[in-house]
Amino acid sequence: MNIKINLLSIFIIVGFTFSNISEAQFKNPLSALGGDSESSGGDISAIQDKLLSDLTDALGDVLAAQAIIAEAQGNKEQAAALSNASDKMKGGEASNEDIQGGLTLSSDTVAAQQEIINQGDSMSAESKALYAKALLPYAKSVAKTAKLSGPIKDFTNEAQNSLKSIRNPMEIRKLKKTLDVGLFVGKNAPKLIVNLGKSSKDLITFAKKNDLDTSAADDIEL
Repeated sequence: MNIKINLLSIFIIVGFTFSNISEAQFKNPLSALGGDSESSGGDISAIQDKLLSDLTDALGDVLAAQAIIAEAQGNKEQAAALSNASDKMKGGEASNEDIQGGLTLSSDTVAAQQEIINQGDSMSAESKALYAKALLPYAKSVAKTAKLSGPIKDFTNEAQNSLKSIRNPMEIRKLKKTLDVGLFVGKNAPKLIVNLGKSSKDLITFAKKNDLDTSAADDIEL
């Protein structure tokens, strides 16, 4: 009799255990496929949101300073485009397209402006005043952006690990779409940060050659 009761108890326990496992897998079938994409996706999405918030803040400052330099170089059309892009970054509601466009615009601008600066042409009084106005904001924004190098690298590593942890192809495509702008930043922002650092040093050298006061910008760690 005791043996029958014990066997019955075992069957009941096993039945409940199997039922709980089946229910968990039904609620989250990806666990049976090797990866809880909802959990990992949620974590990496939060990391991406923080990175993009910090990036738009820094990039807004960079674009605003680049707009002043564009005006100093006599390119009013470019200055207006840079100023408009800066406003989108600082508005707090920049879309993914705005962020990608702003990053691309800043990258293209830093190369073009540095080429003009390196030519070393003499400045008019108006240009001198605008360069002087741009010096400190530019140096500050470059230093601010440089601080994102670590977070950008960390996000890229976390994103790649999250994608590797999922075996379901549909969930991989879904997560890639969610992280699209962050991965774009991870691919393109590091090069921009390096080029901004070089251009800021060239700008300070150029300003000194034209007898502009660079003392405030000199104190900023680039």
